[in-house]
Amino acid sequence: MYDKIPVLLDGDPGHDDAITFMRASSSPKLDIRAVTSVCGNQTIEKTTYNALRICTLLGLTCPVGKGRPAPLLAPPMNAPSVHGESGLDGPALPEPAMQPSRLRSVELMAKVLRESETPVTIVATGPQTNGAALLLAH
Repeated sequence: MYDKIPVLLDGDPGHDDAITFMRASSSPKLDIRAVTSVCGNQTIEKTTYNALRICTLLGLTCPVGKGRPAPLLAPPMNAPSVHGESGLDGPALPEPAMQPSRLRSVELMAKVLRESETPVTIVATGPQTNGAALLLAH
């Protein structure tokens, strides 16, 4: 049994993922090793920006990896009618206090998995593009 469960948060941060990230960061049972963004609710630029803003709000200092700009086999299908034009309309969030990792999502995921002495749980709350790309690449 582990003291804390190592996790990697992978999502397309809209309101639902923001709540998931908040709950994960407040859990004494989880060790967030990285956050990765994926194209989904909005473009990869917007979901990455939202992930950085959420991490800043929550005080998370783990690396944030930017994902692919589109799904593997289809064009992106963003949904501004669901979470707004920004992908996270409504709440006043701080500007990011960090930059995205120099590693893209798949490389960051692989690095976290390789370097961990214990199994890492990937908590994927958006499209499964990063997980699929990780499996294809590694």
